Amino acid sequence: MSTTFKGTILIIEDEEVFSRVYQDLLKNDGYDTLAAADGESGWQLARSKKPDLVLLDLNLPKLHGLEVLKNIRGEFTTKNIPVVVLTVFGEPEDIQKGLDLGADDYMVKGFYSPRELLAKIHSVLTHADIQKNIPSYKLLVKKIKGDATQLQQDIGLAPSLSFTCPHCEEEMFLELTPDYTRTDGHWFVSHFVCPKCHRAF
Repeated sequence: MSTTFKGTILIIEDEEVFSRVYQDLLKNDGYDTLAAADGESGWQLARSKKPDLVLLDLNLPKLHGLEVLKNIRGEFTTKNIPVVVLTVFGEPEDIQKGLDLGADDYMVKGFYSPRELLAKIHSVLTHADIQKNIPSYKLLVKKIKGDATQLQQDIGLAPSLSFTCPHCEEEMFLELTPDYTRTDGHWFVSHFVCPKCHRAF
């Protein structure tokens, strides 16, 4: 058993046997664990506890795992939490959908040993630690400024996106984070973030 604390992992899994196996495995390797048996309670735990990583099943009651993933990526306070999908859905389109929605990795149950699962979690957490040290830049952008439309085009934002939050009607700021892995000409990952409700768009 590891005696070094490595972080807290939230397991969102409705099958009690799987949840218990993951909890025991992670605790023996030095992690603290939180567990949720449905998507809604899992999402609420992610918001309130801010775990270091989420291990997410997809076929969940109350709120589907992909909706949980969307919520995590869509809120400012949780958008950087690493998420590893661990599910029985292994078709290429399922995997692509999970990655497109922002999963850091996608694993199919039964295809990975406990050792491989731990190695994957360690790899994702190491990458997340590196990303934390990359600075981000926050800018206020108003439509009345002449370059706002051009800025939307240059950084790949939808031209119809408003600069005010659709929930709070607060002026949002544009958060730019350098992404040195991209090859499509955009050097930054960009989100609009509401300073009041902290949602990211």
